[in-house]
Amino acid sequence: MLIGILLLFIAIAAIVIGRDGENKQKLGALVDSVKPAGEPVEVSLLVGSEKRDFLGDARVIEAFRGAGFAISVHTMGSLEMAERVRDGSLPVHDFYFPASSGNEELRDFVGGSVSRQAYLRSNIAIVARRDVAEDLLAQGYVERAEQNFQAEPATLLQLFTSGQRWREVTQSYQSPLAVGVQTSDPTRSFSSSQFAYLMAHAVSNGNLDTPAAISEAAVDVKPIFQSQGLTEGSSGDSFNQFIASNGQGIPMAVAYDSQYFALAIRQPERAQEFALINLAPTVNIEHELIAHKSAPQAAEFFQVLKDNQQVQQVLAEYGFAAPPLQSVVPAPQLEKTTALAEELERLM
Repeated sequence: MLIGILLLFIAIAAIVIGRDGENKQKLGALVDSVKPAGEPVEVSLLVGSEKRDFLGDARVIEAFRGAGFAISVHTMGSLEMAERVRDGSLPVHDFYFPASSGNEELRDFVGGSVSRQAYLRSNIAIVARRDVAEDLLAQGYVERAEQNFQAEPATLLQLFTSGQRWREVTQSYQSPLAVGVQTSDPTRSFSSSQFAYLMAHAVSNGNLDTPAAISEAAVDVKPIFQSQGLTEGSSGDSFNQFIASNGQGIPMAVAYDSQYFALAIRQPERAQEFALINLAPTVNIEHELIAHKSAPQAAEFFQVLKDNQQVQQVLAEYGFAAPPLQSVVPAPQLEKTTALAEELERLM
């Protein structure tokens, strides 16, 4: 009852105080003094959607709450985050958790800090209907790699731009649709922009050092994206849509390998209907946690992600702790990624 009266008094005081900075600080201190002991600090995160399931896992939520944080998770394509940094429209959150490209600009924009040890890692890959993957294995487009599959980007580029029909290359999927792969929007989604870069890297033999070379490679890569029409802005939405559709229409989708591992945790029987196709070479992605300059207790928050054993266990289960695959194309600078994405958008 007493706390309720004090909070009402504070609300009235807030109206009177208005925007005066010094008084607002005093008011904030008063609010903190009235809060019940042990009440968690509310923390807002803007993350690439591929990390939504990991951060939404009950064990991760419990670990952060045990350290005094109540987290709320909002999603945005990582490339869109970088673009919105550039035009000044990025919404304010306590922490940002994008994929790696453009993080330096993001960190400078929010005036915040980053813990070099508090990051996740994943690889660009493809998830396909398992029966389709087996057919592609028989046709020599993919290889067996332990429990999963593996393919060269150059081989897949040739397949995706060949104009062949699914019924011509598979026994299990007798569709008249042209062979292709589902992606999210390469101008907003980091995973699809990196996949586009892998395809361009393959067609150009790694020569993407000039605007002319990027433009030329974009012409060859364009058919992969042009046939899809409007696509989702983030890899999480695209992947979930792909799984929900049972891989109908386009039975292959670009994803992070961690998204497949997350599916195997959430729905193990469902995951058996699909197969992970690792790319060789691939792009290994680091997902850095960045604190806004006003984030509460940033060092303590970093510590939970980095050192909490329960969080580390869940992180490994979701595939974010896997070491890079042996065959890796270095992640391109943001300028190359956006230049290729913009050229694809112009051509389409």
